[in-house]
Amino acid sequence: MHADVKKVLAEYEECYRRDSDALLSLPDAPQAVLLSVGPDTGQFMNSLLKGSKARSILELGTSYGYSTIYLAEAARANTGIVTSCDFDVEKQIFANDMLRRAGLEDHVVFRSGDAIQIIESLEGEIEFCLIDLWNSYYIPAFDALYPKLAPLGYVIADNISSPDPVAGEGYRQHIRLRKDIESILLPIGWGLELSRRCASS
Repeated sequence: MHADVKKVLAEYEECYRRDSDALLSLPDAPQAVLLSVGPDTGQFMNSLLKGSKARSILELGTSYGYSTIYLAEAARANTGIVTSCDFDVEKQIFANDMLRRAGLEDHVVFRSGDAIQIIESLEGEIEFCLIDLWNSYYIPAFDALYPKLAPLGYVIADNISSPDPVAGEGYRQHIRLRKDIESILLPIGWGLELSRRCASS
């Protein structure tokens, strides 16, 4: 990765290390500085994207843009684009500033609003999707995504094992109803469900 990308990622991670312990001790921990994914998940996605050469990349849940950096760096390598979705425009403004500092702003398009409606409005196939929303949105998001998921396209759902393993297991059972989806739970971060659509017969 370019030095500018590494520098921005290091700033996110330092913010997390500095503030997460204090915040997590509160009854209703604010999420302002907490990473949506950790560095292991970020690096895994980045490597998977580069290996698969995926160019149409969808991120459901921008938050403050930590995962977006990893996705955008791979999109640049693949001459692709990330469409990143979130309800919170202010978070996306922050994320865009971090992308600019990393030299990656040209590889991300931000969409704000309801994730399901955004998915339904997208044209063309999606080759890779990160689902990192509230757990209650995982199944509706997957169902909206499924008709647009390219053959051999990947879906990664974060936070499957924690903090809500019941919802995570519900998502895992739901996607296994699709006969053309191969899926496995990976012990990375708080649990990643890695799914791939089989090639067309």
